[in-house]
Amino acid sequence: MSRHPGLDSHLSTAERRQKLLQEGAAFRADMVKSRDIVRANLNSRSLATILLGRMTGIASSVFGDPGRFRASNLPAMLPLLLTGASWLSKRCTRKPLLIGVAVLAAIGGAAFISSRNNQATTDDE
Repeated sequence: MSRHPGLDSHLSTAERRQKLLQEGAAFRADMVKSRDIVRANLNSRSLATILLGRMTGIASSVFGDPGRFRASNLPAMLPLLLTGASWLSKRCTRKPLLIGVAVLAAIGGAAFISSRNNQATTDDE
């Protein structure tokens, strides 16, 4: 029934029943669509992308400032490390992880070469 009982009071019992059945069918169809969307977004590739994004964010915040690394809190990072270790042990995550590591290595190598070229030009001046 609707939230306002006065609106459906002019309908007969059979009409109200039919309306409720239609609302229930629409609700179930929406639930199936939502479940499919969630399943599509919870595959290993999207989870690997999310995990690598978070790990790079953590790594840049921890290792970006060398003085901050000494002050980092290992017990606070331990649940993240254990979750990552258990996730890595699953067979379906190896290929996306290798792809992610290759991409990160390529980006790191490009950044390293770029920083070396910048240092060489500043030393020459």
